[in-house]
Amino acid sequence: MAAHLLSLVLGLDFGKLYPIQVIFAINTLAAVFSAINVLAQTNPVYSALFLVANFFCLAVYYLLLDAQFLAAVQIIVYAGAIMVLFLFVVTLLSPGREETENDRLRGLQVPSVVLALILGFAVAGVLFLNDIKGTPNSNPNAPLGTVQIVGDQLFRFFLLPFEITSLLLLVAMLGAIVLAKRRID
Repeated sequence: MAAHLLSLVLGLDFGKLYPIQVIFAINTLAAVFSAINVLAQTNPVYSALFLVANFFCLAVYYLLLDAQFLAAVQIIVYAGAIMVLFLFVVTLLSPGREETENDRLRGLQVPSVVLALILGFAVAGVLFLNDIKGTPNSNPNAPLGTVQIVGDQLFRFFLLPFEITSLLLLVAMLGAIVLAKRRID
């Protein structure tokens, strides 16, 4: 009975389990566990480390979709550079504070988990009910996430937003340098 219910919900035939389905199921459990721990941890450093684990789970999803370039970018940019920046900011803002005792946001943990579950089911529903299609000019037979497709889309259709983003990052870096600079008197 339980196997039949799981096969209906997950779309799996337990008589024919393939290695990709097993990897997907294990990765999904790890992703859900790490996402819940991002919200549940009281120490921000532990929360950031669970976020790194969740980023690695996302990279596995990209690999399962044959999007090797996106998986590499996910690991290098998000799990690498962005999380180093997050950990630097967390340790800079709270150097001696390891655990929060009187957390004002403690009452919002349960609603945040509920909201995350609702949003997760909404995204899953949208992905389940809609076909994923490329732009009208893209080749429908080309694999998603390859270097050629990502580069073509990025520099043909999204060149202006790409350049604006690089300008915003440059301004943010200069602002961080100005704020971090100490006055020598």
